[in-house]
Amino acid sequence: MTAHFAVEADRGNRKRALAELKARLAEEARALGFAAVGFAPATDDPLRAERLREWLAAGYHGEMAWMEVRAAVRQGPQSLWPEAQSVIALGMSYAPGHDPLTLAEHRDRARISVYAQGRDYHDVVKKALKALARWLVAEADKLGLAAELKVFVDTAPVMEKPLGEAAGMGWQGKHTNLVSREHGSWLFLGAIYTTLPFEPDAAHAARCGSCSACLEACPTDAFVGPFKLDARRGISYLTIVHKGP
Repeated sequence: MTAHFAVEADRGNRKRALAELKARLAEEARALGFAAVGFAPATDDPLRAERLREWLAAGYHGEMAWMEVRAAVRQGPQSLWPEAQSVIALGMSYAPGHDPLTLAEHRDRARISVYAQGRDYHDVVKKALKALARWLVAEADKLGLAAELKVFVDTAPVMEKPLGEAAGMGWQGKHTNLVSREHGSWLFLGAIYTTLPFEPDAAHAARCGSCSACLEACPTDAFVGPFKLDARRGISYLTIVHKGP
């Protein structure tokens, strides 16, 4: 009986330590420039995996062969890294100081997407992610917690948007992007997979309702329906990925 109580006390202490570390981690993330942070379980999501298979079968990925080749590990965190216990989902705001749609009235002027007007987000976000990861390993070690982790920012088969939704940062809109009630769709997303079993946050509820403004606003009609993007029609696909005319 004494041994049983000792085990229960140890579990309680570990749970409290993880809860304290989680709260401090969120504060550190914001200090490093992240506007949104949430925690999700690292378990695979069969529904998302099925939707990915349907999307690939329809050929909507175009020439992005890597999407199909690595589909098996893209279906969830533990398919990529079985040891993962938690996902720390993070978002860094790139919201502009003005409404970029006002330039639509000037047909003689080219427009550059807001995300491409600053420094390469891969470099900016990854630098902050690595700093947060170093902080987490050091602080976990002080608490006697062994922490292994991996950081990702659009550089691996990771479905950041569904993970952001599962972590309570927002919901995936009909335009397939993550929508935050505070930051809109202006978030660069990153993720940290870790072996630490953090308590997950509640998933965010979908709030699109009957609105279809994002679908109607697309200049190339890239959406074949709500939540269905044909990447082959996307401007970023045509200007970055597609190598032909």
